Amino acid sequence: MFGLFRKPRQKKSAPSSIRTPEAGPFAPPRAEAVRDTDADWANLGDREPYFSVLVNPDFLRANMTEAKRDAFFRTGAQEIGAHLQYLRDQFGPFTPRSALDFGCGVGRLTRALADISGDAVGIDISDGMLREARLAERPGLVFQKDIPDRPFDWIVSIIVFQHIPPDRGYRLLQELLRRLAPGGCVTLQFVFYRDPHMYHAPGGRIGIGEEIIDIANHDATRAYAPGEMMMFDYDLTVIAAMLFRSGVAQMRLVHTDHGGFHGASVFGRRNT
Repeated sequence: MFGLFRKPRQKKSAPSSIRTPEAGPFAPPRAEAVRDTDADWANLGDREPYFSVLVNPDFLRANMTEAKRDAFFRTGAQEIGAHLQYLRDQFGPFTPRSALDFGCGVGRLTRALADISGDAVGIDISDGMLREARLAERPGLVFQKDIPDRPFDWIVSIIVFQHIPPDRGYRLLQELLRRLAPGGCVTLQFVFYRDPHMYHAPGGRIGIGEEIIDIANHDATRAYAPGEMMMFDYDLTVIAAMLFRSGVAQMRLVHTDHGGFHGASVFGRRNT
């Protein structure tokens, strides 16, 4: 079906282990990291906190109205409702009493998670996005930078990890899975490979067309201006291993395609 796997001309050795960040989940990238994406999202959050979450002209600052803001948050309620129903269909009864939204932005999904669970925490690095999100804070709905050190029934992270270099993203995922309660569920999203017309885009790992290509072009991210949105490919083997080792023995994948960047929404449930 495919041609021969083309071996990389240049590629750094993989790290020998996955380590927890020493200074918290949003510690500065290590020396070998390819880009400080926290700085990019701080920039984006200050400039366009809604548009950078959902790329739609309606959500630009210049175009935003109360009606459009309401429509923005309705998309989050619809998405969370669909994810919850899918989890129930696949894994049986599930009534979360706590939820963690990693990379929450302005709280598009977090608000809906709070409505369902009564106890939702949104985590984000961008001060600009957190300022917007905190306009909706109430008992049972909190926004902050640090991941609370307590268990959660439902851990959600959608269209977030794809914008974080994998070397750091795996460590953050490990931190999240440490907080998954027995019997709890995850709804996560990752990019795994890209179509030929996206081979040039920085952050690549695997390209699949007529051939399977090891792209290895992460270093190119350094050439982009601050505030650029990057797309990074992850290794599904690593994701699955981390989930299995955390007790998530049941897992489902649903294909996603963001304009030629292919991945999956990953749904799973931890053993009780």
